Amino acid sequence: MIDLHYGFSRLPFTKDIPADLLFEAAGQSELCARLEFLLKQRGLGLVTGETGSGKSTAIRRFVSSLDSARHSVVYLANPILGLSGIYRDLLVALGHEPPFGKPKAVARIRSAFLEQRNNKHRLPVVILDEAHLLPPTVFEPLRLLFSSEMDSQSLGVLLLVGQPELRQTLRLVPYEAFYQRISTQYHLPPLDLAQTIAYVRHHIQLSGYKAGPIFTDDALSRIYESTKGIPRLINRLCNMALIVGALEKKQILEESAIRKALADLEQG
Repeated sequence: MIDLHYGFSRLPFTKDIPADLLFEAAGQSELCARLEFLLKQRGLGLVTGETGSGKSTAIRRFVSSLDSARHSVVYLANPILGLSGIYRDLLVALGHEPPFGKPKAVARIRSAFLEQRNNKHRLPVVILDEAHLLPPTVFEPLRLLFSSEMDSQSLGVLLLVGQPELRQTLRLVPYEAFYQRISTQYHLPPLDLAQTIAYVRHHIQLSGYKAGPIFTDDALSRIYESTKGIPRLINRLCNMALIVGALEKKQILEESAIRKALADLEQG
């Protein structure tokens, strides 16, 4: 409906935007720089951020920039499977049959890492998303899984991505050994007002809309006030506002359209 009303060639606030077209906020740029450092260190990394802040999107953009001939990226996003599930999914992603039992799985994963590094000259990069849901008992086994040469080297890169409570958990005494070995950590902030406005305009531009601004300045300010700069909430609110505008046959959306969109969202 809204694509026909506004003449979009593609919907502007969706998750399927190609990585090279994603809006690059200041926080995401800094995150990418820190992740580049992590690759050089071949260590443990930690990325946190509020729900909907764009952590997975930023990671997707970074991964898309990596040379597949030099990096073997494994992305896992089902932490509730526990340690055995992580081992199994890791081996499957690396092209190996998971054996029965954790000790054999660990030996095969370490062998697979060495094969990637020494024979294929590719750096294993393992990303565990939603890592705040991991049972805390997995942290030490994961550290040991990557440790090599009496803890002086790493078999690959391990990056944990999750909500802020993940950092709080790792700072507890039982996980101090893991936390001390984190070489790179970053908390992804929400967008500020200027970035929120640029984000909305960027997505409208990607839609192919060429008739001028859709959202007035007052509407953009209300979007920021209501979402606190969280990209997922911005997408949700803007989509509803576009629907409100289409139903009312409007091409320009003022602050009143945002208020109506918020009311509709609150009503479910």
